[in-house]
Order: sequence, then structure tokens, then C-alpha cells
Amino acid sequence: MRPSMGCDGWGTLKVLIMLDRLRDRAAQILAETDLCTLATTGPAGLQASMVQCAGRGIALYLLVPDTSDHLFNLETEPEVAVTTETWQLHGTADLVQDSAGLFSTEQCQWHTLVRITPVRLHILPSSGPANYAETIDFDG
Repeated sequence: MRPSMGCDGWGTLKVLIMLDRLRDRAAQILAETDLCTLATTGPAGLQASMVQCAGRGIALYLLVPDTSDHLFNLETEPEVAVTTETWQLHGTADLVQDSAGLFSTEQCQWHTLVRITPVRLHILPSSGPANYAETIDFDG
């Protein structure tokens, strides 16, 4: 016998379980990545560079060289695109001080740590019969 959850209770529970699974899938995909392409726009113009990255939960952390024009762009325009061969992420960037053990002290030297909070993640199709991208939208 199921506990009473009202008229909509089980539907709501199913949605919450699905959202948790999608969040876990996104976290796993980001955690498997150590190199990505960061794209920014702003006063320095359109910039795209490969950078080291590490995922923690649904946040993605990037090591951006201190001399990069990306940092100049991020001062005025925090919206970014980050891509790999298997996914594309749109999000909001902010500069953080502590690498929280994601990168070594040596890796962090001459770099600024940038945290990307995802807005939308497109998981690109792998070769196979299904030729479509999955999209995960995150709460703003």
C-alpha cells in the first residue's frame, strides 16, 4: 500500500527523482572532463581558448591564465560558453580564490580560478542510432 500523497503527490515525487538523476548525470559528465574550450565576449572582443577544468557537483572550475583577455571580458560580461567534444555548456562565470583541492598549487600559479555556474548543458549525440542532443536546464 502506498502512503497517501494527495492527488499530485506521486507525479511530483517522480519529477523530483528525475531532476536528481539529471543533476547527477550532469555532475558526472563535468567531473570526467579536464580540458575544455572557454568562450567569452566583452571589451576584448570574442575570445576562445582551451583551458584546464575540473567539475565539482554541477559547478565547473577553470584555470584561466592571468594574462588572458578572458578575464578582462568577464569583468563586464559574465555569461560564457564552454565546450568539449561531448557537451556544450552555457553559464555564468565568477572569479574565486580557493581551488578547494581541485588543482595543485603548481597548476594554479599564474592562473585565475573561474567558477562556471551552469544555466544549460547540451549533451551531444554519440555515434549511434539516436542522433539528438540532450539538454539539461538548471535553475537560475
